[in-house]
Amino acid sequence: MVSYKFTLKATPNAKGEYFINLVLIKDRINTSLSIRKKCKYEDWSFETERLKKSHKEYKQINDLIEKYSGRINTIIYEFEADETPFTLQDIITKFKKDSGKQKSLSYTTFHESLIEEIKNAGKLSTSNIEKETLKSIQRFFGKTEITFRDLSVDAIYKYQSFLNGNNNSQSTIGIRIRTLRAVFNKAIKREIIPATMYPFNKFKVSKIKEGGKKEYLTEEELESLKNVKLLEKKDIIARDMFLLSFYGRGINFIDLIQLKKTDLYKETITYKRSKTGVIVNFKINEYWKRKIEEYTSPGDSLYLFNIIHNNQNSEIYINNRKEKYLKIYINTPLKRIITDLRIQKKITYYCARHSFATILKFNNISIDIIKEALGHKDIKSTMSYLNTLPSNTLDKMIDDIIF
Repeated sequence: MVSYKFTLKATPNAKGEYFINLVLIKDRINTSLSIRKKCKYEDWSFETERLKKSHKEYKQINDLIEKYSGRINTIIYEFEADETPFTLQDIITKFKKDSGKQKSLSYTTFHESLIEEIKNAGKLSTSNIEKETLKSIQRFFGKTEITFRDLSVDAIYKYQSFLNGNNNSQSTIGIRIRTLRAVFNKAIKREIIPATMYPFNKFKVSKIKEGGKKEYLTEEELESLKNVKLLEKKDIIARDMFLLSFYGRGINFIDLIQLKKTDLYKETITYKRSKTGVIVNFKINEYWKRKIEEYTSPGDSLYLFNIIHNNQNSEIYINNRKEKYLKIYINTPLKRIITDLRIQKKITYYCARHSFATILKFNNISIDIIKEALGHKDIKSTMSYLNTLPSNTLDKMIDDIIF
């Protein structure tokens, strides 16, 4: 015989909320499946296996639990009536398959499942963007459970106004709306919703102008940064990492910290870009040689630079390390250095990539070469990238500055 119950996961998340799980028991063995809803411990009734009225969405979530209860009862009955051996995993598989056939999935549930897929694929930065977009939409509606029908053309226009009213940049607004559109496209492709529910035939994302200015440093400003006398350790690290990116063909920080000793052969670095999967290689200059010595990792480390410790390779650890290091040791000190140099620009580590690409563009370097240098996957990405950069012409050739 198989029994089941709805209960809370044993441990809470960082916000002190517990996920609601469906627990199945057979032959004293149990397995659980999250229904992707959560609540505070005090909002759950273990006697009724339902949410108390103290939870603001108790009715909707309790209705969902009732629906799942009916479905799991049917599945268990069908397996037991068939009189052939089955396992709890067979029930879970059937339950998930039947859930996939339901056309009434909410927008929230579907988007959460996409976030989980992206996270499991190792695309942590993308999953964070997706997560922030969903939170933003939930703030706009003032509730967590959102249906696809809630997101009408009128609602999306109002959501755009909401983002503008909260002083989001046009670039951020573009990301939010494009992410929302992508979720609709995937929902239609997977037959979760009909194509007639698509609101973006009338709401044109292309009309959102991304006015975000890509900051970069000129030749003179780069020289000033390179030659400035710095005393604070954090300031020195910030300047060094910025210039390593610049001289490393605009290498992203996530790729820089994951460079392994085996990626350096003779005087050439070869690595795969985390963002695009494109193989990039470049010859290191004297600056790189000096900094490799200064920031060298311990002898037993796999990594080239002493930033990732204990040979950690967990994606979560590396992503957290990247974010923390950028904030504390690079971007915050860079802001102070740039201000002291009287350069009126908002410079971050990523501006090293902009500076590198700008110099190539200024010197009329072929777009195919720029594409290869930046590690872009296709020419369209490079063209889009360059269109946001300035088009002035500098006096000196790139080789005199970079190599």
